[in-house]
Amino acid sequence: MTHHDSRRVLCGAIFGLLGLAFLASAQPVLAWGGWVEGEEADNCTNDDGAFDEAAFVLATEPQPGERVESGFAVKGCSRSFERSVQWKLIARDGAVLASGNTQGGGVDGPAAFSFTVPYSVDARQIGHLEVFEEDVSDGEGFPPGRTVVPLVLKP
Repeated sequence: MTHHDSRRVLCGAIFGLLGLAFLASAQPVLAWGGWVEGEEADNCTNDDGAFDEAAFVLATEPQPGERVESGFAVKGCSRSFERSVQWKLIARDGAVLASGNTQGGGVDGPAAFSFTVPYSVDARQIGHLEVFEEDVSDGEGFPPGRTVVPLVLKP
């Protein structure tokens, strides 16, 4: 088994067991959901200390593969430099359909964020929502947090 094969097996196991989606890129990217059937889960809870001193950006809604229309809502949790969370919606052909920024958690700890995404497409297509922190370290230290969610964009 090659390194890439073992990586695929590991990613498949994570997806199957934990409901995580692994998207191929230069860096591992996780897109995961934070909802429990019938109730909203609090993905900013830090009872286990996992978010202590950690920088991250987690988009929890919408779910991967969800069919969305212009103005869809995005929710998540983050802890980023100066609370800044960037986002962009990318069309099938790579064009940026919409972009913006919002505020999440910062030096004081994790916090929830939300925003809406207006866009326009002529035909139903797969697109990708990227929610991320800019790399203010210029490549030093850990890579900045990023979540990529594949979506079906409806006209």
